Amino acid sequence: MRTSPDAPLEVRPAVPADEPAIRHLLEHTLNPSLYSWPWREHLGQETFQVALICGRPVGALLAFLDAGPVAWVQLAALASGVGVGPWLDRILPPLVRPLRRLGGRVLAWMDVDGWVGPALQARGFWPLSRLVTMVKQNRYLPAVEAAGVELRRAEAADLPRLVRLDHAAFSPPWWFSVEALDRLRRESLCFWVAEQEGRCLGYVEARLVEYGAHIGRLAVAPRAQGQRIGGALLAEALAQVWAQGVERVTLNTQEGNRASQRLYDHFGFYLLGRRVVAWGRWL
Repeated sequence: MRTSPDAPLEVRPAVPADEPAIRHLLEHTLNPSLYSWPWREHLGQETFQVALICGRPVGALLAFLDAGPVAWVQLAALASGVGVGPWLDRILPPLVRPLRRLGGRVLAWMDVDGWVGPALQARGFWPLSRLVTMVKQNRYLPAVEAAGVELRRAEAADLPRLVRLDHAAFSPPWWFSVEALDRLRRESLCFWVAEQEGRCLGYVEARLVEYGAHIGRLAVAPRAQGQRIGGALLAEALAQVWAQGVERVTLNTQEGNRASQRLYDHFGFYLLGRRVVAWGRWL
């Protein structure tokens, strides 16, 4: 869609009637940002804003506060011909008050393709973290044994312990809530826990995606790291996705997390060229 640079942008909360237009934006814009999140559930909320020109939706932004003080942008889409900077200047301010009211202190944005990073930096965002993507396209599996550890499917009763483990293993920008973990447990192809003598020591989550499978989370309790539990969970996740006929498996990890990268390299994952920057700004 081509627009005049002087065309006024109006911003309001997205409503259910906007769903077809937002879906069209996600399908046809060059640089959408959409993560594994049920965005339709948030239509009508103040933290889901839509930008319009002459009444026609040309951009959308959903921010969601799951756990801790960091709210993440879960959906962003902008029509071609609309300037990124002017769009941000109009669509970000209405999010601040409702996110702060919910307990948010930082707004974070995962810039997957680099399309919004320069504009974010010009508006006070700083790099929170840099992520790398790793991929595995063979069925090589090293010998893995975690003595005395049982692997099993996660159950609803595990969720309180998994949240405590998750918050101990990761820093606040990456925390999951009970609700988010329960959604993963119900909707992912694989959600397994590692247990020893009744103690939950780790978990792994993997899902099918358009190009194969993606391991979205691998967490091990700090006190249990170095005991091959991460390797056992990773091997189980790979077995689960391979059983579906998947050959290409990806995952993301922080660029500076050498321990995780060594584990994935041992399993035959290799780095892709793409690096993703996570940006943050105080609310």
